[in-house]
Amino acid sequence: MMQGGNFVVSRTALEKIGGFNVDISFYGEDTDIARRLNAVGDVVFSFDLKMYSSARRLKHEGMFTMAARYSLNYFWTTFLKRPYTREHLDIRESSSQP
Repeated sequence: MMQGGNFVVSRTALEKIGGFNVDISFYGEDTDIARRLNAVGDVVFSFDLKMYSSARRLKHEGMFTMAARYSLNYFWTTFLKRPYTREHLDIRESSSQP
């Protein structure tokens, strides 16, 4: 397992797997790269690589919807080698808000 927002990979390993799959725009990109990297070495999950991020998507979609979508795409990408959800909603806060 790997979280797309914060991971470390060697250049050699990335080259061995052919780099990032640019056909995946959002959901499943981290699962795809972890699945492919596993073929060339160990993939290790660590709580030492902390990342602080906003809860915008959670606030917008709710816990159940967000968890279901991420879970579905994780399993879809793991077993079918492509994400289920092809598009995503950009939920950034506008800098022009008062």
